[in-house]
Amino acid sequence: MKRHLILAVAVAGLATSACATKKPVSKAVPTPVPAASPATDGGIKSQYVVKAGDSLWKIAAKGKVLGDAFRWPLIFKANRDQIQDPDFIETRQDLSFKKNYTKQEIDDAVKKAQITPPFEPRKQPRKVLPIQY
Repeated sequence: MKRHLILAVAVAGLATSACATKKPVSKAVPTPVPAASPATDGGIKSQYVVKAGDSLWKIAAKGKVLGDAFRWPLIFKANRDQIQDPDFIETRQDLSFKKNYTKQEIDDAVKKAQITPPFEPRKQPRKVLPIQY
């Protein structure tokens, strides 16, 4: 009921102001809003395009990404379709990741990052990774 009353008042206000200024009233056309791309668990996905000199550690550490370098396995896991080796990513790869992970997912990622050997830039991906991600 309130919604109809507010709408009627708003329409009346538009009609009154249009008559006062003698300008034709144009119909409001709703602006299309792109739908959010849901992650598999209902979270919203974000994107990051790899730049020269990036590593998953550096990307995960960025405040606009995950804000913690030790969360890089989350990005690796989310992009396994295009990343074979966490030490081998390529410029202009478009990586996706969620912004809202569970505590369990974060804890698991941090543990894996802690036991992974230090980052070493590579010219091609390794056939066997040091741990299972």
